[in-house]
Amino acid sequence: MKKLIKINLLSAVIALLFAACSTSKNTQIKITPGTFAGNWIISDIKLDMPSDFKVNNVFDEAPYQDFMGSRWNLIRNGKGSFTLNNGTKQDIYWSIYNQDNEKMFQFKKLEDNDKAKNVEDGYRLQVQQIGDTNFVLRSPLNLSEGKTGYISYTFSGNK
Repeated sequence: MKKLIKINLLSAVIALLFAACSTSKNTQIKITPGTFAGNWIISDIKLDMPSDFKVNNVFDEAPYQDFMGSRWNLIRNGKGSFTLNNGTKQDIYWSIYNQDNEKMFQFKKLEDNDKAKNVEDGYRLQVQQIGDTNFVLRSPLNLSEGKTGYISYTFSGNK
């Protein structure tokens, strides 16, 4: 009887280990340049910060509201652009950055004939969610008193 209990207990522990290992593998999202390549539109912007905090320009370009409905063309080789509704077009070079196992979407704005390797300033956004026809990127903002706020951008479109 004791032997049967030990066998059942051992079987349960082994089954639990297999379930735990397979779950962790399934929750990791593989992100490649192909994940983001395509034509996208920012369909939603959400602010996560105190209501009295005012956000000026984002990406050193325009107020965050101007990015609502903006069109992003991301090519697999890292080249791309975004176009605001007022017609302003900005060429970019984009890539994926891995920071402490946190995947980030990063881009540099390119002016005239700039090469990405010669541009020092850029922007990193945390990858929050990825679906077949959308993804969400979150941009941290430094607030007063060492606090952090966030702007989340939902991109919708196709690959």
